[in-house]
Amino acid sequence: MGDSIFAAHVEEAEMSASSHPLDDCFLGPKGEQRTFLRDMISLVLDDYIFWRKNYYPKDPPGFLYRTLQEKTSVEFREKFIQELSWLTSDLKLEVPFFSPRYFAHIVSEVSLPGVIAYFATLLYNPNNVSSEASAVTTRYELEVGEQFAELFQFDIKRAFGHLTSGGTIANYEALWYARVAKFLPLSMASALKANRSPLPPELSRSVWELLNVPHAELEVLFEVFEAKAIQLGLDAGTLLRENSIAQLGERGFEERIRQQFGEGYREPVVLLPSMAHYCWNRALGVLGLGRKNICSLATDEQTRVDPHSFESALGKCASEKRPVLLSVGVAGNTEFGAVDPIDELVTARNAALSKGIYSPLHIDAAFGGYFACMFRKGAHSAVPSENLIPRRVQTAFSAISQCESVTIDPHKMGYVPYGAGAVVHKFGFLKEFVTEPAPYALDGIVEDSSPHLGQYIMEGSKPGAAAASVWFTHRMIPLNTDGFGAQLLSLCELARTFYRKMEALRSVSGHVELVPLFAPETNVLAFIVTPKGAKGLSSVNRLTRQVYQRFGVREVASIQSYDYLVSHTRVSTDSPLLDHPVLQALDRSKEVSLEIVRIVIMNRWLSGNTSSGASYIDDFLALAYREAEEIVFSA
Repeated sequence: MGDSIFAAHVEEAEMSASSHPLDDCFLGPKGEQRTFLRDMISLVLDDYIFWRKNYYPKDPPGFLYRTLQEKTSVEFREKFIQELSWLTSDLKLEVPFFSPRYFAHIVSEVSLPGVIAYFATLLYNPNNVSSEASAVTTRYELEVGEQFAELFQFDIKRAFGHLTSGGTIANYEALWYARVAKFLPLSMASALKANRSPLPPELSRSVWELLNVPHAELEVLFEVFEAKAIQLGLDAGTLLRENSIAQLGERGFEERIRQQFGEGYREPVVLLPSMAHYCWNRALGVLGLGRKNICSLATDEQTRVDPHSFESALGKCASEKRPVLLSVGVAGNTEFGAVDPIDELVTARNAALSKGIYSPLHIDAAFGGYFACMFRKGAHSAVPSENLIPRRVQTAFSAISQCESVTIDPHKMGYVPYGAGAVVHKFGFLKEFVTEPAPYALDGIVEDSSPHLGQYIMEGSKPGAAAASVWFTHRMIPLNTDGFGAQLLSLCELARTFYRKMEALRSVSGHVELVPLFAPETNVLAFIVTPKGAKGLSSVNRLTRQVYQRFGVREVASIQSYDYLVSHTRVSTDSPLLDHPVLQALDRSKEVSLEIVRIVIMNRWLSGNTSSGASYIDDFLALAYREAEEIVFSA
C-alpha cells in the first residue's frame, strides 16, 4: 500500500514537472541524476588510480600492503570514518542552494560538468601559477580566457584573459593594469630623460598629455621607446622597470616627474557607480590609491548608472586636470541585477577623449557577464526578442567590445565550483609591463605556448581544477543561446513572472502589500513589505525586516526549518529607489536607509510545483502575505 502511494506521488510530481534543454547538466533538486553522478565519480577514480599504478609499473609500492592490516592502520581508518561522519553530518546544516525553495543569493548547485571536471582534476592537484606545475590546465585556462574574449567581441589574438579566485581579485587586477597603463608613457619619457636622451616626437608632450594616451596607442609607443633604448645600448624592459612608479613608489615617481618636467600631476581618480561592488572601495585602499580618490557616479531609479553623471565627472576631471585611472560600468550589479547603459558610457568616454581626457572603461560583469550568451545565436535557437529581454540590455552588452577590460565570474552564473572568477584585458600586451619574474617557478627554459601566468597576475598559486571545471563546462554548455543563453533566459522569465504576480496581488491584498521596486532586467527581484496606509518609512522598514528575518538564513537544527529562503539589502534614503510612488510621501526623518528583500533566481526548478500542487512562486507569495498580516495584527 505504502509503495503504491509513493508511486502515485512520484507520478503526480513527474507530471507537474516541466523539462528544460539543460536539465541533463544538473544533478537535480532530488538527486534525479544520482546514478549518472555516481558512475562518473567511479569512472574518474578508477582512471586516476590506473594512471598512478602504471607510471613505471615495476617500481615497488611506497609501503607494504600488509601494513594496512596492522592495528595502527585499522585505528586510523576507523577514526577517519568517524570524523568524516561528523563532517558530513555538519554539512547537512548547509543552506540548500539546490532547491527551488532557495532564491536568496547568487549561489546555486553546480553543474555536473563543473563538479565532475573539478573533482577529476583535483586528484591531480595542478597549480596554474606556471605551466611547469600545470602542463594541461594552464592551457585550459588560456583557452577559457580566449572564449571570454570572444564572448565580449574582443580580438582574441590581442586580448589576454585568465581565471582568478573570484571577481574581487579580477577587479583588483583590472585596476592594477589600468594604473600601469596610465603611467606608462610618462615612465618612458622619464626613463629617457634620466639617461639624458632627447625625447622622440611621440613622447615630447606635456605631463597631462602623457597621462591621457589611450591604451590602443601604447604598443606602438613602446616600439618607439624601445628603438631609443637600443640606441642608448640599454634593454628597454629593464630601463622601463627601473623608472616605473612600481619601482619608485607614488611619491618618488611624482617628485622625479616634477624635477624633470618642471610640473607634477594631481592624484588620479576612479569613477565608480554608487551601486558598484564594495570590493572597489577596498581595492583603492589595498593598492595605495586612496578611497578619497573615488568619484561616485549617480544612479537612476533602477540602480543603473546615470550617463550624464559620468559625462559631468569626466568634464570636471578635465577642467581640474585630474587624470582618470579607470571608469567602471556594471553589467548586472550584485544587489539588483541592473545593467548599466554601457553604450552611453562609451559614447561619453569617446567625446571626452576628443577634449583631451582619456578614461579606460572597465565593465564589472562578475555577476552578469554570462547573460551575454543570450545574445549570441546558437545553431538551434534564436536571440530573444524585445518582449523577453529589453533591447537596451542587448545594446549594453554589445558595447562591452569597446571597453578596455571586463570581469566575469564562472562560479556565479557559470555554475562551476568556487573559486573561479576571470578578467579579460582587451590589450593583452599590457601584461608584459606588470611582469614579476621568479626564476625558480616562472622562467621556463623550454619554449611552450603556455606562458607562466604567475608573472602576469595578482595571484600566485591557484587551482588548475578551477580551470578544468570552467573549460569542461564550456565544452558541454556552449556560450550561446543553445547553452547558457537558454538557461539564463529561463531565469529572467521566472523573475518577470514573480514580478507580475507580485504586482497583481497588490490590488487584492488586505492590510499589507509586497511591493516590487522595479521590473527586473535579469534574474533579481527587489521588494519591500508595507502596511497599507503607512505614514512613515519606519513602519515599512520594520515590517520588511521582520519578513526577511522569517525567510532569511539563520542557525537551524535541520534544513527542513527553511521553507523558503530570501536575502536582504538596504540603500540610503537619498537613493532614487525611494522615488517609488509608495515611498515618496512617507516621513523619512527617523530612518537613514530603506530595508529591502531581495530574490535571486538561480535555478529553473522554481517553475515547478510543491507537493500540494501549487506553484512555488504562488506558494511563497501566499506564505509571505500570511506572515506579514500576522506580524501587523500581532503588533
